[in-house]
Amino acid sequence: MNWIQSLTKAIQYIESNLTHEITVNDVTNHVYTSNAHFQRVFSLAAGITIGDYIRNRRLSLAGQDLLHPKNKIIDIAMKYQYDSQESFTKAFTRFHGITPYGARKQSHRLKYFRPLKINITIQGGFDMMNKKFESIEKLCETLALGKLTTEPAHIYWGYSHKVYAVTTTKGKYAVKALNPNLMTLEDAIFMEKIVSIVAKRINAVPAKIFNGKIVQEINGQLYLVFDWIEGEEMEYDDITPEHSRIMGAVLADIHQTDFSELNISSEVFPRTHLVDWNYYLQKGEENNAPWTDLLRENIDMIKDYYAKGVEAENSLTDKNVISHCVLDPRHVIWQGCTPYLVDWKNAGMINPLYDFINTAIHWSEHGSDEKNKERFLAFARSYNAKNKLPTDINWRNVLYKRYLEPLNWVAFSLEMWLNEPEEQQKWTEQAESMIREVIRYSDRIEKLEKWLSEL
Repeated sequence: MNWIQSLTKAIQYIESNLTHEITVNDVTNHVYTSNAHFQRVFSLAAGITIGDYIRNRRLSLAGQDLLHPKNKIIDIAMKYQYDSQESFTKAFTRFHGITPYGARKQSHRLKYFRPLKINITIQGGFDMMNKKFESIEKLCETLALGKLTTEPAHIYWGYSHKVYAVTTTKGKYAVKALNPNLMTLEDAIFMEKIVSIVAKRINAVPAKIFNGKIVQEINGQLYLVFDWIEGEEMEYDDITPEHSRIMGAVLADIHQTDFSELNISSEVFPRTHLVDWNYYLQKGEENNAPWTDLLRENIDMIKDYYAKGVEAENSLTDKNVISHCVLDPRHVIWQGCTPYLVDWKNAGMINPLYDFINTAIHWSEHGSDEKNKERFLAFARSYNAKNKLPTDINWRNVLYKRYLEPLNWVAFSLEMWLNEPEEQQKWTEQAESMIREVIRYSDRIEKLEKWLSEL
């Protein structure tokens, strides 16, 4: 069987089993070929891994299913092999850029990923590149990266910066367009210094340097350019205790990295800026904002949890360390059992105990209690084996500090809603999602504290 027939047969098999449990091994076994070899052939021919193709097709079809109002979101999640509505919602939002609930109101924002068709003729390219990508086209020309062969594809990495997958005649790159409201030139340079140091110890992916510069400027826009890392991003349902164990060791390595050449003080300063939640409630009511009712219903809880978070943060006196700071599954690309850490935009100083707890939770979410506990303890014990934790920790205090992350996102989203009228739907979804995340997290604290006692 030649490679065209193998690819065609594999795609037909995938398309017939999108609503059934299916693995990469199932696909390669179906076409009677070497697993590793066929995965390389598929990626080269399709420009996407088998796992990503399966995921994209399922999420694309799930979007079409949502157009029928009688279809429940939980039923669609189960249909396309997601263990929970929460994990489905996260995957759906990363793919479509909108939540399942929001997609029902704004179906025009749904993306459609078509089934692949293989033939022996390579067609495509652009006679004239879309104007919105002129700056990226100029970037590629200026840096001698080659000519664009396809339109740059937006990678959904949250709301901070825009990241594009850029394929040229010379290779494939990830190009990050920096949001000037969130990152200055100096910030970007400092962040990349952190990555260049930690990359000597772990698989961190630093930006490429051109003519001695790590940050590139085209038409007033700042860019970072990265070599493309082939691999897979883990969905929460796919994370095993082994993945969690590996990431626990990685975080320990980061915390033990010597960043002294950066000459940064590790001294801890108390939080001075506090969120005025009454202000946002008042502004929401004045503007008839869609998030007002949810904020009003939960404002006492939000104030209480925010106060506990601030008190806990100010009581943690451990010296800060430099870390990735948001080391969740979205920021790790896996090649087999080897993780590559990407998107270091939040890198900086952080309390090590908080970073440990926060990351351990990221790698043990959205499963059964039994599964979550197994993954959490695999992460925690692996970290502790490399970087011994103190024995007298007030874990409740550390867990309370974690309230601040989603609540700060709520405040940021509400502020952006007030200042970006054209993006209000996006910021509404973000704020409401984070409020619900706070509620879910409050129900987990006692359970997490019990697991920590078993270290």
